[in-house]
Amino acid sequence: MRRGIVAGIVAAGLAACGQGHDETGQLVVRVTDRGTPIAARLVLFDEAGQPVHTGTLDLYGQRQGAAACRLGPQVLATWGGLVVGERAGDTAIPIGRGPCQIPPGRYRVWAWHGLDFERAETTVDLARGGRVVLDVPLVRAWSTPAIAADLHVHAARSNDSTMPDEQRVLALVASGIQVAALSNHNQHGDLDAAIRALGLDHAIASIASSELTSEALHVGVYPVPVTGAADGGAAPADTLVHAGARELFALAHAMSTRPIVQVNHPRFRYGALFDLTKWDGLAWPPPFPTDFDALEVIAGYSAADVPGDRRIDDSVRDLYTLVDHGVLVAALGNSDTHDFNWVLDGTARSYVFVEPTAPPLDEAAFIRAIRARRTLATTCPLLDVRATGKGPGELASPHGATTTVAIDLHQAKFCHATRIRITIGTPTGPSLVETIAIPPDATSHHWEGPLATGTADTWIGVTADGDTPLPLEQTGTYQRDKWQRPGVSPYAVISPILVDADGDGTWKR
Repeated sequence: MRRGIVAGIVAAGLAACGQGHDETGQLVVRVTDRGTPIAARLVLFDEAGQPVHTGTLDLYGQRQGAAACRLGPQVLATWGGLVVGERAGDTAIPIGRGPCQIPPGRYRVWAWHGLDFERAETTVDLARGGRVVLDVPLVRAWSTPAIAADLHVHAARSNDSTMPDEQRVLALVASGIQVAALSNHNQHGDLDAAIRALGLDHAIASIASSELTSEALHVGVYPVPVTGAADGGAAPADTLVHAGARELFALAHAMSTRPIVQVNHPRFRYGALFDLTKWDGLAWPPPFPTDFDALEVIAGYSAADVPGDRRIDDSVRDLYTLVDHGVLVAALGNSDTHDFNWVLDGTARSYVFVEPTAPPLDEAAFIRAIRARRTLATTCPLLDVRATGKGPGELASPHGATTTVAIDLHQAKFCHATRIRITIGTPTGPSLVETIAIPPDATSHHWEGPLATGTADTWIGVTADGDTPLPLEQTGTYQRDKWQRPGVSPYAVISPILVDADGDGTWKR
């Protein structure tokens, strides 16, 4: 993301917010899942329908990182709303007129936890002061045997973020992320210490990572070696600024940890490999080396398909062209979050199909699953796709020249995917073979049918998307603030399923 001088950092004194102001009451928030406390995000809307902002902006005058208000170990009052952990009930949020207080009033409240819970909506009256307890039960919208991961997040050791590590961890957990890769620019590191300090080892795991950053491209690498030195063992930024894809890929492949090499935001225009090399997503070979493992098909800052700029569609086309020429890479979604308000943690995320899904993380198995492309990238819909029983990244055996595909889509009510598209590889290139309409406001949809996949090895790709953007309060306001766009698009894409048409147990293209 943008690199530059961090300006206007607000002093850490905001951690003691509420002191020195005339408090009129206290608010205690408890969010639960079937009676068990759970982390969540909340937004309070005033009587004019405007969200309440807390703290100040400290990054480029537009974004908030260090200037959020840490009111307790697991309670943050931020520009984008409240971020609360499962122990939030132990902390009282001050009601008053200070920068870290919630003004007295009557509010409409939204609360949510990631994509797999419905958003709860309620009201709270803080007009009279006193102690107010807000209990918010959440209801699960769907479940999946996969791990929710955000493998591209930034914190204060990035030169374009001021977010403290502990606050980044709490924001991730509140957004339903179970595995995170700390991707500070040219700085190896992880979030392990912050996770331990918060007592959240049972909720989230961290993979040591870095974002190798040059003018030409940004490359996520994980796991990386962490030495404990001040620089985390990463290469100095000034030695990489003019490096190209070949140099950065070679640097990543030379690491002793044999990391996943991930091309970040390839269609972001800035630091974007595919854009800056002027690849049209179709010509072969492309004007860059292809020895990478994963592609950020849905990137938080470019997760908007709008007329005249179908940025995610373009990235899906890129993925399909690579696969069609035998370059097998995992489709991933990541937020690239830097702050508390522009792009929220987990706005785009990956679901990685790996066992076990409960902590502690089997990091080796997790990395193997990504390398095997057992992934789904999404901003909100869940796609469960099977081709003769095989899922994303796996090798399916057809019945003659036909492959039976079964698709189940699930989405919370705030997500409005309205179509499923199926693409297969043909002798003349990727071909859209089915477009399936999802009924309006449907939270689930099933489709099953045979596809003519031919007698040569091929692949099947599936996406789901819609035109109604997600609420800005649940994704961050970047699309509106920067581009005057309505918001993030609902979109999901699987890593293509391979089809072994000749039955020899291998896949050739």
